[in-house]
Amino acid sequence: MGNRNIFLSLLLLLCSFPSSTFARPKLNDLDIRVVLSKNGDAFITETRRMEIDSEGTECYIVIGNLNGSELRDLQVTDENGVTFENVGQWDIDKSRSWKEHKCGVVTTHGGYELCWGLGKSGSRVYTTSYVVTNLVRGYADSDGFNFMFVAEGVSPYPDHVKATIMLEEDTLDTDTATYHLPDLLTEQNTRIWGFRYRGDVNLVGGNIVAESSEPFSRSSAMIVMAQFEKGLFKPTMVSNGPFNEVRERAFEGSDYIETGSDELSRKDLLILFALVAFLFLMPILLIAGYFYYVWRARKKVMKDLLWYRDIPNNGNLQWANDVQNAYKYIGTDYNNLLSACILKLINQGSITIDKTMDNKGRTVQNFVIHDLKDADTQPKLMQMVHNIFKNAAGNDTILEPKELKTWMKKTYNQSVVDSFIQTLHTKTSIYHYKNEREEVRNLFGLKKFLKEFSLLDERHVHEVALWKDYMIYATLFGIADQVIKDMKAINPDYFNMDHVAEQMADNLTLPTIYSTLHSSTTRAAVSKAEREARVSGRGGHVSWGGGGGFSGGGFGGGVR
Repeated sequence: MGNRNIFLSLLLLLCSFPSSTFARPKLNDLDIRVVLSKNGDAFITETRRMEIDSEGTECYIVIGNLNGSELRDLQVTDENGVTFENVGQWDIDKSRSWKEHKCGVVTTHGGYELCWGLGKSGSRVYTTSYVVTNLVRGYADSDGFNFMFVAEGVSPYPDHVKATIMLEEDTLDTDTATYHLPDLLTEQNTRIWGFRYRGDVNLVGGNIVAESSEPFSRSSAMIVMAQFEKGLFKPTMVSNGPFNEVRERAFEGSDYIETGSDELSRKDLLILFALVAFLFLMPILLIAGYFYYVWRARKKVMKDLLWYRDIPNNGNLQWANDVQNAYKYIGTDYNNLLSACILKLINQGSITIDKTMDNKGRTVQNFVIHDLKDADTQPKLMQMVHNIFKNAAGNDTILEPKELKTWMKKTYNQSVVDSFIQTLHTKTSIYHYKNEREEVRNLFGLKKFLKEFSLLDERHVHEVALWKDYMIYATLFGIADQVIKDMKAINPDYFNMDHVAEQMADNLTLPTIYSTLHSSTTRAAVSKAEREARVSGRGGHVSWGGGGGFSGGGFGGGVR
């Protein structure tokens, strides 16, 4: 009974404490607006929406690593529009009441601390503005910056941070007595990267917008790096080195991986020059000329086209798919190529299909992956498809669609999948086949033969030995359903007598594997393109690591 009374007394005592005893200051939202001047100076405005309690006496911003920049013109206002008195050198040991409606600067060994009094408790909004000189600096090839706008270890951790970086409006033109609109930041004149927070950095409406997607932690910060083409700025501070040195240092430890040179080839420069020179007319002429070129080439290939009953070009499926893509008016297709590769692996015995019962008593069909026969002599794409299937299947060698999907999404397998995507998506043009006219005609002759397969007379069918190859090519051409239907009409016993052919014509499990591979490949290709765009400075999600060599920021800040 005594223990119970003690427990109740402690509980009542606990409940009697003011709720503020357990409350902590909160930083609900931090909005940063950065206006860049022509000379490289930055006018920065930070708006903090906070919950303030009895803890601490002041709020402060850490800005270090200025590397020759200076900080000036500190100003602070609150939610009531009260402008705080700037006392100059700040004394952090003063009382909370003395600091109310006052602000100032602490000069540290590494930079500055911008400080202001917390004042009363409750929901508060503090707007802090200041100038950082020479934030944008000139380099030999371009202009840019790598700046930490939110320091690491700020306390309380902000729930949400958004930084908007823009160019200032031009001054009044005395000759015309008009103001010029500000230049816009575009993909043509700006490259952007972000580091050390969970979120994105993008070009939005002519501005750079960096925004967090989840609350900050102790190790979070916000670093934004931008590279501008010459002409947007006339920086006061200029370095003789290239901006690439800044970028390489920032990329160290990041997940921005260099994917190649950004330099345009001579052909690209010529095309770009033509587009600029002729504006709208040249693109129209180029498109019209391209369609005429393809139409004329197709007409030559299709003229007096006869059936071709053999397998062209030693059964090279990728060559056949490249030819089809080259002779299309628009677009490319690789899904049918993947499906045809799978059928060929089944035909070779490298894949078989086993039927088992699942927990609900239903018949389930799964791929079983075997060794690739004559692997060294197989086309590279066939080797890669088989290798992906084998690794995804694991030790039991049974490949389920969910295993394939999971394997291709894993970051650990990213380099293998990227290599596969690059091998799959070959780029060809009709010009490449000018010396292969006969082989090209044979390919389209085979397609004509398969499309008209129902015209064959059963008594004169001599190509049964090639029927499995025909199914592979019918899949490549996108006419497999029709051709298999015609085959069954001509020789209904064939699929009962040939087990491999029966599996190749299966319409239950194969589409599931096909669709899984196709969708995974599409996602991987999109992901690869997004990563390449990020690396080249097109924006996107930021890197948690990296950002070295930054100016500004440091460690700490918040309420103390």
